Amino acid sequence: MPFEEQNCAKSSLFENRPVDFSKKEHCSEEFLKLNPQHQIPVFVDTDGEVYVDSHAIICFMVGKYAKDDQLYPKDLKKRAHVDHRLHYENGVLFQVIIYGGEAELNQRSLTLCHNAYADLEHFLLKGNFAAGNDLSVADVSIHTTLVTLELLIPPDPDRYPQITAWLKRMNLLIPDNEEMNLKGAEALNARIRSCMAENKTK
Repeated sequence: MPFEEQNCAKSSLFENRPVDFSKKEHCSEEFLKLNPQHQIPVFVDTDGEVYVDSHAIICFMVGKYAKDDQLYPKDLKKRAHVDHRLHYENGVLFQVIIYGGEAELNQRSLTLCHNAYADLEHFLLKGNFAAGNDLSVADVSIHTTLVTLELLIPPDPDRYPQITAWLKRMNLLIPDNEEMNLKGAEALNARIRSCMAENKTK
């Protein structure tokens, strides 16, 4: 079943259950009981409470399970900057990936992408990470989206040196990056490219 469940009473490991969109598993009756919006990810906690949306999930998990608050600071000033970067990822960067069924990436998508890259490049001028000098949930969230976007519209290292350096840092910091992020990004990229190829023949 396509959701993540963590049984912390028994172990510190996740039970990771991937969703297959091609089989419409996100629309199954079992999944819709967890999230009627049929969106992923979904997190089921040890008490059976269901949480949806990756941003809400990672903030909740840090608050409940992390050893300290570095990833999502309790200090309101620091948290406000982390929240801003999370909203940037969801409202700006991620929107570039949304595929509208074109035969190729249109100029609007390319403009949106480079505007988003310019924003991130500016954020990274202020520190090693998205919201300063400390790794936060914002970096984790942005990295997940950027790994996918990098396959579609790679950031030019000469134009975006801060992003290039940050990506290298994040790829080393994220545990099981290839398993957790890259495989999913490659699958989504292949799906978009396939749709583009089909639309070119129409």
